[in-house]
Amino acid sequence: MKTIYLARHAKSAWNINFTKDFDRPLNKRGETDAVKIGEAMQSRLWQPEIIIASTAQRVKQTCAAYCESLDYPIDEISWNADIYEAYTMTLVQILTHVDEDKASAMLIGHNPAMENLLEQLVGRDVARDFQQADGKLFTTANIAKLTFDGSWKDLVSSNVHLDELLRPKEL
Repeated sequence: MKTIYLARHAKSAWNINFTKDFDRPLNKRGETDAVKIGEAMQSRLWQPEIIIASTAQRVKQTCAAYCESLDYPIDEISWNADIYEAYTMTLVQILTHVDEDKASAMLIGHNPAMENLLEQLVGRDVARDFQQADGKLFTTANIAKLTFDGSWKDLVSSNVHLDELLRPKEL
């Protein structure tokens, strides 16, 4: 059994003047939400064996909060610049290249690719069952726990199950 933790970075600051979107940091709510989600993961014993993350500033800050809660060494994160502005297929390729000896992996990135990946892996109908009342599915600081039986390279053809979707507002 393999486990995927799909995560979207926490809420970022828009009211600060940055020349690049890539450099935007988390805002106060984002910092709080990242800690809240990290603590929820720790209390559920969600422990990824590998974390693969975008190199954008807001993802780095989100990762730092998660790593602190999970006691995961931040210097062991696999930083991947391709996750920033990635298409869904890029994210699938990243996951299919996880070493087979790893039973769990966390992928931390950005929308719309993360939400699209979630829908592709579990099916749009299943994902819609997890939508909020306002119709939104994968908002900032959300993390989905997915499981499947098989190898990483066969991820796309596997029957992937959405076990839980954590949202800071619901904790």
